[in-house]
Amino acid sequence: MEDAGEPLEDALLFALDNLSEENFKRFKNKICFLKMEGRAKIPRNKLESADTMDTVWLLLDAYGQDGAWEVAVAVLKAVSLRDSATRLQKWKRNDHRKKYKSCIQESFGGIPECDSPSSGQVVNLPQRYTELLFCRKWDPQQRTHKVADMERKRRELEVHQGDGPEEVSMENLFGPDAQGENSRTVVLLGPAGVGKTTALRKIMLDWASGKFWQERYEHVFYISCKAVNYGKGPMTIAELVHSSCPPGTLLAEDAFMNQDSILILIDGFDELETSRLPGDVTCSDLHKKQAPVSLVMGLLRRRLLPKCHLIVATRPMALGALLPCLRSPWFVEVLGFRPAQREEYFQCFFEAKEDATRAFEIVRRNETLFSLCFLPALCWIFCTAFRRKPQKDLLNAIQETATVTEIHLQLLFSFLGCNPKLSNLKGLCSLAKDGVLHKKVSFGEEELKEHCVACSDSETISVLRKDVHAPITYSFVHLSFQELFAALFYLLDTDGDSSFRILNEGLGNKKECRGNSFTLVRFLFGLTNAKRMDLLQEAWGCQISRARLWQEMLRWVDQEATRQSFGRGEQLLELCHCVYETEDPQFAESILRHVHDLDLRDLLFSKLDFAALLFCLTASPSLCSLRLSSYELGPTAFRQLLPGLLKPSEIQLNRCGLLSAAGQDLSSVMVANQCLTGLDLGENPLGDLGVIHLCQGLLDPHCQLQRLRLHCCNLTAGACEPLSEVLASKPSLSELDLGENNLGDEGIRKLCEGLKHPQSRLQKLTLHLCGLTARACEDLASVLESHESLAELGLGGNSLGDVGVRHLCASLAKQHCRLQRLALTMWTLNRITQKKLQAAQAARPQLILTSYYPPGCAAFPGDE
Repeated sequence: MEDAGEPLEDALLFALDNLSEENFKRFKNKICFLKMEGRAKIPRNKLESADTMDTVWLLLDAYGQDGAWEVAVAVLKAVSLRDSATRLQKWKRNDHRKKYKSCIQESFGGIPECDSPSSGQVVNLPQRYTELLFCRKWDPQQRTHKVADMERKRRELEVHQGDGPEEVSMENLFGPDAQGENSRTVVLLGPAGVGKTTALRKIMLDWASGKFWQERYEHVFYISCKAVNYGKGPMTIAELVHSSCPPGTLLAEDAFMNQDSILILIDGFDELETSRLPGDVTCSDLHKKQAPVSLVMGLLRRRLLPKCHLIVATRPMALGALLPCLRSPWFVEVLGFRPAQREEYFQCFFEAKEDATRAFEIVRRNETLFSLCFLPALCWIFCTAFRRKPQKDLLNAIQETATVTEIHLQLLFSFLGCNPKLSNLKGLCSLAKDGVLHKKVSFGEEELKEHCVACSDSETISVLRKDVHAPITYSFVHLSFQELFAALFYLLDTDGDSSFRILNEGLGNKKECRGNSFTLVRFLFGLTNAKRMDLLQEAWGCQISRARLWQEMLRWVDQEATRQSFGRGEQLLELCHCVYETEDPQFAESILRHVHDLDLRDLLFSKLDFAALLFCLTASPSLCSLRLSSYELGPTAFRQLLPGLLKPSEIQLNRCGLLSAAGQDLSSVMVANQCLTGLDLGENPLGDLGVIHLCQGLLDPHCQLQRLRLHCCNLTAGACEPLSEVLASKPSLSELDLGENNLGDEGIRKLCEGLKHPQSRLQKLTLHLCGLTARACEDLASVLESHESLAELGLGGNSLGDVGVRHLCASLAKQHCRLQRLALTMWTLNRITQKKLQAAQAARPQLILTSYYPPGCAAFPGDE
């Protein structure tokens, strides 16, 4: 009876067959006196001799499907056969759910093929869908959410597998988490084009197809905020959630009966136009008609259907407006495609496998294109560009270090061709500009008309796509193309001051506005590139000028520098990309005069990142420090970097894969760059030979280096002899870090020979984890007794033993000892040795004893 696929005649027959003979007579007798408006009674003589099957067909013939069910339930209740009536009512609910699920499968099972929208071609969603990467995010406002940041974060997950955020599958979005906690609200975060909408469509389809959440949710509804913005007049909450299906598909009273079993998907909160709401005006009455936007806000604030479950998809830029509405939400970041899923998408896109393989290989060989393919939307764009017959060599022509602007322009030429109507082009630019300024990504037909954009033009069809759930709205194929058209508007514009005033307002004074405008800014820089301006003029006949735009960009950079916006690594790297886009050294110098410290540690991932860095290092007029880490510098890349090392006074190159040959090049840098006072080469496999090369430069009288860090560089005692020579002849060298190298006691003996030289002025020496024993302490003790400048000594993680430390204690009492800080592994020492250390400290109040712990180990309180 509970089978939702059972036809009505079988349900009615089952209900009547279960009646006793007496109750069946009462049922037929009641029907004889039943009056229904517009319907004739069933003649008594037909009912008297009818069995259960005959009665079912008499009901269906007289009243139709809906009427027969309604009559049967009413009569069963009237003759007090409520159990049978309840079973029929349950059948009705199941039947409506079946119809609703069928409707969902039909509505959400296909994706319009946007490459040929006029043909009405639909792609099967399960065939095209490729698995996305979801990760729990405990701090939703932890970092910026530009596209580059998302790809960088996905790469970090690959490098630090198991240490990063918790990955989660689509069916486990609601937990429980590792602590067994659950939430009724999940927020899907991600940039435009990362697959949030497609993921919600797949959830709808999989639920309706019976793949998951069958027991958990009786009803799942989808609300498009784009469609909500263009909703016609007030409606009830039932009308809102049922809007994607034909009338009568679902019973509202049935759907809302058990709120805990309802899941509502709210797609595109960042597009919801809440500015026109007069405040929190949502009424909790489910039957009251209200503005659609008010209804959505009522769901979020739990004024309507408070016990239902919600999944809200949004771009991170709208979190400020969303968070105050929610109660204890969980956040899940959508990080797009892993590398394997990118190939899978290409295989699903093309019917011919050879086309899929060829297109993917072109993209895979190009690091920049491949990195952009973590966004499903850009995968679609690349596949579409490749599929167009005249443009099959397009992707091959894009260089690996092509900038974001260059890539988008090449793709735009593919979509628009080389002879678009200039009036339509200006209309698209104006439309895009207004959208960026007002944070809109969807446009109604009236808005297109206002900007003289014709929906039927081939250029428009190529770059705008119609929304599936709001057919009267259009959006650009990806937000980045909207931002590109918006940037192009300022090159085509002839209105002068008024439009640039609007540009200033769009770039914004608030921190969140500035963070969200960086892609637009990059395109503004990129389109002022002389080669690209010539290309636009040649291809489209655009009359453009960059003089005024350059003035505005310089003013904007000055303004951001005053706010110290370029202090963070991500924004510094973004500025480097913007400057690299111009390829104009003179303009770059005007921009980079604000940058003194270039800290890009753990931020470089691609050859494009590195190319942008090289250009900025060459153009920067006032760079004081450069800090890089975790970027593999092969021999060729390192030689390319060398000219940029001739300016900074501080250079840090950690975990960059530098080999011994790099020591020779760095030796030349130390001689040529007389401003260089600090060099950190930690965690590079330089080896002894690399340090021998370095020492040649250190011994040059032109070298002014003061601080040298060589921790974890695969050094042995063989590196200590040349370093000892440097210590003996280079009074400018004040800090030396040789930690985490297996120097041994013999290496320290050689170092101490240089330290004892009268010219040595070293102030800080770090020798943690160097394989030292008590024997090394004898040599170090003699240094402490005579060296009048050594103030800090780090010896943690060595097997010095009590005997070795007591040698040091004896030296601390000597008159010429100037040591102020000593780091040791304290917990291995016995009480007598510890008391001797305490006595030495009491005799020298300026001495600070520090207990050393290896990297990754927590220190005990009060150890220092």
